[in-house]
Amino acid sequence: MDKPKILIVEDNDALRSTLKEILALTLECGITEAANGRLAIESLNKDKFDLVILDIKMPGISGADIIKKKKELYPDTDILVVSAWDSQSIASEILEEGAFDYIPKPSNFNVICEKVAEILKKKNKYLPI
Repeated sequence: MDKPKILIVEDNDALRSTLKEILALTLECGITEAANGRLAIESLNKDKFDLVILDIKMPGISGADIIKKKKELYPDTDILVVSAWDSQSIASEILEEGAFDYIPKPSNFNVICEKVAEILKKKNKYLPI
């Protein structure tokens, strides 16, 4: 089985780094980081990812823009939104646009890891350490 590839798109450097470390300790996977939407699009154009963990509110290209682009260009890539925008209408809109799920910030990293495991199990790519 191929190791799953995960792209973490988060403009908060500390949060992005911590999430990468936690996932690397719990899963056998390849992890790429992007600090903004432009870098995320560049990464998506270079490589195929099984999962994108995505913030919505970022400078420049927003997470919502990435979800729309993903829908047309990368239909097999799942998106897990982790965002401080904790609103039912935003969550509903994001899910309608094609995100797999929405987790509001701040969130326990265990919740995020459980959701990542669920997504990867669905793809038959879950490799716990």
